[in-house]
Amino acid sequence: MIDILNEINMGEIGIDDAYRIYDEIMDRFHNGNLNVFPREELCMDNFEWTAFAHGASLETIADWRKNGWPKTCANCDQTLDYKKYGWRIEADRLRCIKCIE
Repeated sequence: MIDILNEINMGEIGIDDAYRIYDEIMDRFHNGNLNVFPREELCMDNFEWTAFAHGASLETIADWRKNGWPKTCANCDQTLDYKKYGWRIEADRLRCIKCIE
């Protein structure tokens, strides 16, 4: 297991290496050579994994883990609690699901 976001935040791996590691883990998973889900292997919580699956970069999610998740929609400034979901990712920014352009 590797805490990929912590490794990024600590400067122990660069972004290119982080994506290489992610690709290797996904290959292992799809080949049946991983005994846990990729989210667990990467030490990401459900919110981090969901944000990543919705298109947030590892670099952005690492920043959110270190400095806190946004508390408002990047578009309308409505208060958001990421733990209640009701959000999506657009251009590495957290947006409420009510804001559709």
